This record gives sequence, C-alpha cells and structure tokens, in this order.
Amino acid sequence: MKNVKLRVKSALILFAIVIPFFFITYFAKVPGKVIGMAFFMFFSAWASYEVIVHNKLSRWINILTVFLVCVIWALPLDWYQATINGEANQFWSTSKTGISIQDLSQWMKHVIYFGKDQFTKLRVLGLAIMFVLVTLLFLINLKKYETTGAFLKNYLITLFALIFIPTFSKILFMFSVGGLYFIFCIFLIPIVVDTTAYFGGRLLGHKLIKRGFAPHISPKKTWEGAIVSYIFGALFVFVSMYLGKLTNNQTFTILFNYKQLIVAIFILPAISQIGDLWFSGIKRLYKIKDFSDSIPGHGGLMDRFDSVSFVAFATSAILLIN
Repeated sequence: MKNVKLRVKSALILFAIVIPFFFITYFAKVPGKVIGMAFFMFFSAWASYEVIVHNKLSRWINILTVFLVCVIWALPLDWYQATINGEANQFWSTSKTGISIQDLSQWMKHVIYFGKDQFTKLRVLGLAIMFVLVTLLFLINLKKYETTGAFLKNYLITLFALIFIPTFSKILFMFSVGGLYFIFCIFLIPIVVDTTAYFGGRLLGHKLIKRGFAPHISPKKTWEGAIVSYIFGALFVFVSMYLGKLTNNQTFTILFNYKQLIVAIFILPAISQIGDLWFSGIKRLYKIKDFSDSIPGHGGLMDRFDSVSFVAFATSAILLIN
C-alpha cells in the first residue's frame, strides 16, 4: 500500500509538471511554441541520458554525448522558416492556435520522415551525423568493452536512444501544437491498454494459457491480460480517434480515412505493449530494474513513457497513409 501511494503521488507530481507545458505550447502561440520546444528538448536530453548512462562510458562522456539530441531537433533547417514559398509557415503562425490533422500530417512527413531540406538539400542529415559521431565515440572507447557482444549491445542501445527518444519528443511537441485532443489520445491509449492488461491478468491470468506472455522480459505478463488489453485498446482507438470523423468535428478528428482507422485499430494496441516490452528488454540487457530513480516508485522517464513513445511514433506514421 505504501508503494502504491508513492507511485500515485509521484505520478500526480509528474503530470502536474508536464501538463502545463502542453497548454503553454498550444495556447501561447509562438512564445508558447518556443517554451514548449525548449521543454521537450530538455525532456529528450534527460530521458536519453537516463538510458545511455548504463553504457559503461564515463559520466562526463555521456553528459557531453547527450547534447547530440540537438541534432535531431535542429534538422530539417527549413522547418523553422517564417515563410515558405511566400506564405506564412503554418506551424509557427501567430494567427491561430492549433493545426488541422491533415496539415499536421504533412509536417510530420517532412520533419519526422525525412523530407528534403531546402537548405541542405539532404533528407537524412541528422541520422547521418548521429551515426558517425556515436560510432566514432564508441570506437575511441573500444577498450572499455571486454567482448564484441558487450560493445555492440552498448553501442546499439546508445545509438537507438539518441535517435528514438528525441524524435519521439519532437513528435509529442508537434502533436501538442496541433491540438490538445491529439495528446489526450496518445497518452490515454497506453493507460487503457496497461489498465485492462492488469485487470485482465488478475482475473484470467494463466487460466487459459499457462505460458507467460513474455516470460524472459516481463515474467508477470499473461496472454489473457494481453488479449483483454488488445480488445479494449482497439475499441478505445476506434471511439477516440475516429469520433471526430463520425461527428464531423475537426477538433476530435485524428484519423481521417478508413485505411488509417483499420491500421490504427490493429496496430496501436499492440504497439503500446511492444513499447513496454522493448524498453523492458533494454533493462534486461543492462541488468537493471529501472533506468533511474528520478520518479520515485516509477523509475526513470522512459520507464513511464515507454508505451507512449511507441504509440506516438506509430500514430505519426499512420497519418501518412492516404
């Protein structure tokens, strides 16, 4: 009971810190977007550091390394233009709050999924810079690792964290500029999936399928809980993400065609569970329980935002389906 109270208290404090930045980003126009970007960039640096600090490199090397998240945030450069082709940049516009999901999906395609930068004339410059610098860093410190396997494990996890976490944070920032309802859905999907998985596992766990869902990664998960959470997650995706389309309300519209809806219903509940298992797998490789103790009772940032990160990424990709 004491641990439950601690977890609830920590969660409330965390959300009390994070939620105001979503409102500031959405309502305060350009100044709010600048503040929001600074917050999400700081979030991505902190979360990345909590993951990579276990890679056996010195603390100061990792502190300097985590500044590489700025590369992901800085590119593409033309995203920050005040005008594009003689018209005001909608994303940074001061004329109104929010962006339609159709326009936001086009920004996602350009900013997240390798649109051609008008300044550099390149598509994957950020990834290339990150790959080269992280690879050089690990080759310089090659002697710190006793085996090739240990080197590759720490190298790949570090590279993944420094690319994935700031990209996910950038997606969250863009969704929060687009509309608060978008953020609501992205956060609620993992909550619905996790909650129904817990109760489904408590009520039905191991009664139908004796083998655990992922015994080597998360021994407590059951197939029954996973199935129940998938069903309820799919129902929630349909109601929440297609509600606006059914009622012709743009504010509550995220998925705007049937192809997106079908993919989202099948993919998002599963991807929420995969996100949890993915970061649990990283912790298993590092032989740690949590990435840090920055959130008492919960662990580190990516202990709490593991499923959210995968759902946000998957949602942004689904929006590209025409």
